[in-house]
Amino acid sequence: MRRESGMTLVEVMISAVVLSMVMLALSASLRTFATTYTAVEQSANRTARLREVTYFLRHVLREAYSPHQGAFDASGGQVSWLAPIDRVGAAGGVTWLRLRREGDALMLDFAIPDPEVAEKARTDPQWGAVIPSEELLTNLRSFRVNVLESPNAERDSGFDNDEVLSADLPPGVHLEWEIEGTAWPPLVVAFDGYRAST
Repeated sequence: MRRESGMTLVEVMISAVVLSMVMLALSASLRTFATTYTAVEQSANRTARLREVTYFLRHVLREAYSPHQGAFDASGGQVSWLAPIDRVGAAGGVTWLRLRREGDALMLDFAIPDPEVAEKARTDPQWGAVIPSEELLTNLRSFRVNVLESPNAERDSGFDNDEVLSADLPPGVHLEWEIEGTAWPPLVVAFDGYRAST
C-alpha cells in the first residue's frame, strides 16, 4: 500500500494566516488607490472648472462697455458691467452682469436692462428676475477686484480703488481669488471698449 500524505492542521493554519495577510495588504492597497484616484479626479475637475470660469470671465469682461454713468461699477468687493453675451437661459444680447462673493462661493448675477433707459441712465438692475444667478466657484477664501489705472491718470493718494468709477471704462480689471486646495493666478482683463484720453 502506498502511503498518502496530506497537510497537517498546523500547515493549514499557517497557510490561512499568510493568505489573510496577503488579502489584507491587497485590500489596503486598493483602498489607497481608490482614495488617491478620487482626490486626483476632484483636483482635475476643480482645475477644469477654474479654466472654464476664467475663459468665460475673460470673454464677458473684455466686451464690457459703458454707455452711461455707472454702467461699470467696481465697489465693495464686487464688479458689475454691461456686456453683450451669448444666449444664457432665455435671454441673450446686452445683459447686466455682476460678479460677487457670497459666503464661500463666487456668484455671477444676471439682469436684463430696461431698453427705454439702458443707454441713458443707470437703473437698479433686477438681479436674477429673468435669469437665475450662477455659482461659478466654491470653497472661495477671498475675492478682490482691482481697477487698472489709466497710464494718463493723475496719481491721487486719496484714491480708493474700490470707489465707483466715471462713465468711461478704465483700462481693465484685475481679479484676485484664493480657492481652498487649488492655486490659481489672478485674472487680468483689458477692456476692448477702453479709449485712452488724449
